[in-house]
Amino acid sequence: MLLELLRGVRAASDPTWSCEILLGRGGPLTEEFASLGPVQRLTGPRAEGTGLVSKLFDRLVDKPILQPRRLGRMMEEWRRQKIRLVYANSATNGRLLPALRTLGCPVVTHVHELDYSLRRFNSRADLAATLKYTDHFFAVSRAVVSDLIVLGVPRERVTRVPNFLAELPPAIDLATARNEVCQRLQLPPGTRLITACGHIDWLKGPDLFVEMAGLLAHQIMPPVAFLWLGGDSDPALARRVRAEARRKNLGHLMRFGGAVRDPELYFAASEIVAVTSRVESFSRVALEAGALGRPVLCFAAARGPADLLDAESMVAELNASAMAAAVADLLNHPEEARRRGRRLRERIAAEFMAGKWIGEILATVETLLHA
Repeated sequence: MLLELLRGVRAASDPTWSCEILLGRGGPLTEEFASLGPVQRLTGPRAEGTGLVSKLFDRLVDKPILQPRRLGRMMEEWRRQKIRLVYANSATNGRLLPALRTLGCPVVTHVHELDYSLRRFNSRADLAATLKYTDHFFAVSRAVVSDLIVLGVPRERVTRVPNFLAELPPAIDLATARNEVCQRLQLPPGTRLITACGHIDWLKGPDLFVEMAGLLAHQIMPPVAFLWLGGDSDPALARRVRAEARRKNLGHLMRFGGAVRDPELYFAASEIVAVTSRVESFSRVALEAGALGRPVLCFAAARGPADLLDAESMVAELNASAMAAAVADLLNHPEEARRRGRRLRERIAAEFMAGKWIGEILATVETLLHA
């Protein structure tokens, strides 16, 4: 999302616009960020691995000792450059904001987290710093706006800026995409796919997806398959949900695809995309799948997706049985599924494109710069 936002701002700004990008560890998008401006990283190479030594180095040495020194050197350069705005793409950067605030420019925080995540991924002191040192907040949904107000942020300091797309993707024929995905996954031709996407974490509900698959496996006419896309952010939970899939004898029906470079193809190949998140501030998955004209189901308790989805696509009860019933109903009524997919694509084209929201961001920033 940050990458698309920066590309949109650059395209809409005058030729003198420039930015520097501060990342924690970097990652697979680092080269793309570097095409927009110089990239700095807080974490050194020794702390970037996934092994025990790397984790200990990060926890005991890199964060408390080396990261503040790196940030201090960066601050010296940014003062010389006379940076005009600090934009934090998460409300979990509170430990950095006291120093960045000394640059003497406005600080904007784009909040992609609901109250649960604000507290889970922040210390109390870091969350307090984010609230104290941010001049204006962008919130990705009305639910996030509400949670910020509960935390004491005045309503006039919050602007809703949801996830958006740079452009509407071309429609992809379901059968064509399904044939390609079935070949990749070595599934029987014509297999009906129900797909979910997200890193494997309790928050995203992979356990609910596996339970749902177990309930549906013998209700749906074969061939059918259940596909989870996304990496294992919680390895212990990933082992448990895979073991549960085996226990339910879903080995031939349940696939864990891991992180993929082209999730849009898998969304396009799916009859239904199920967002099983227990809490979700907006749902980028719903946005990308819906833009392809595929029907999406979410739990109403997740809150954030209500900005994007109609009430009929929000599952009232947060449990696998309720999601299974909603999935089965759409599978049994394919014309209704297609209708919902078309309506969602039309809504995204009208309300969730970069042109509208980049303008909103720039207007708010101009007001802050001239306050």
